[in-house]
Amino acid sequence: MSRFLFYLIVVNMLTNMVSITPRILIAGSTTGTVLSLLLALVVGMILTYFLVSLFSHFPGQGLPEILKGHVPKGLSAPVLLFFSLAWYFAGLSTLVVYSLIIFRFLTPEMSIYTIVLAFVVVVTYGVLMTSSNILYMSEIVLIIVFPFIFFVQLKGYLSSSLNWDYIRVAIMQINHLPNYTSFTASLFIVIGAANLIIFNRFFTKLKKPSRKGMTILTLTCTFILLTTYFLPIGFGGFEALNNVLYPWIATSDSIRMKFGIIERIVFIFIGAFLALGVIGMTIHWHVSLQLLSSVIYFKRFKWKSVNLTLPLFIVFFWAIAMYTTKTITSNGIFQSVQLFDRIILPIIIILLFVCLLAGKKGAQSKWPESKK
Repeated sequence: MSRFLFYLIVVNMLTNMVSITPRILIAGSTTGTVLSLLLALVVGMILTYFLVSLFSHFPGQGLPEILKGHVPKGLSAPVLLFFSLAWYFAGLSTLVVYSLIIFRFLTPEMSIYTIVLAFVVVVTYGVLMTSSNILYMSEIVLIIVFPFIFFVQLKGYLSSSLNWDYIRVAIMQINHLPNYTSFTASLFIVIGAANLIIFNRFFTKLKKPSRKGMTILTLTCTFILLTTYFLPIGFGGFEALNNVLYPWIATSDSIRMKFGIIERIVFIFIGAFLALGVIGMTIHWHVSLQLLSSVIYFKRFKWKSVNLTLPLFIVFFWAIAMYTTKTITSNGIFQSVQLFDRIILPIIIILLFVCLLAGKKGAQSKWPESKK
């Protein structure tokens, strides 16, 4: 398995650690979250295998190119617009959550508009880069921040403040049937391979996942997924986390570095995840922008020799982000992310169906040539 494909999956998993997803999982802790985690892990690995296998039949092609060659335009255009909106919302939810985290924990006196503007300027620069440069940037950021994040997680497990009884109580809830909301929220964490709908343009020699690659990926996903849910519970318990919107911020603030330069690592922890958050937003909005421009592109909308279609879309991205972040409440973002998670499974099923349809059409079109 290509390391860059691994980066797409890991960035998606880590970005969701400090977002609303842990709150959704903890909210369903007594209604089947444990089994939902295990089920999402199995289903997520199966879907990842099929997604990678399907896209390996179209080397160097994104979903727009695949559909253009094998699916009627009347069907491909609505599908691409639907996926574009879905990926835009995924990036928007990350932007809103991380902006509110900065506003609440780091710069409460700063205008929320300033925070959002700083994000969108950086993300816009990344969005306009090529897919290959985004993947290289992801590699650099992961190499820098992943060791620190892993160290914090490991230190959390070894901390004397961690109450293993809380974790045992959480595990005992395994007798409850899976909860759909918890299942889809967990599935969203591990399904980063869906970004291949655009980033497959970079993979000109993508192969089916090997047994070794899937084993490493499964172990990584298992550790991150279980840590995302159980470690905050081990520090706070169920009752204390009922009213906590960002469980991992509270968890990181419970971990101390007694002999470190900075004893409270929450500030460094937030900084590391902000870097990952920018990468996650860049990936989602890059996919959204490429899908949108493949359907709507104004050839005559130019200034001098520069086509202004992409800048126009980016202005809309900015305006929606500014308005949403200013008007949405904490409960509103929780419910919005929860609603989006509920439709993530249908989104992946539609993607698989479209790829299968395109693959079948492609096989049929090659069949007469092979007969000749």
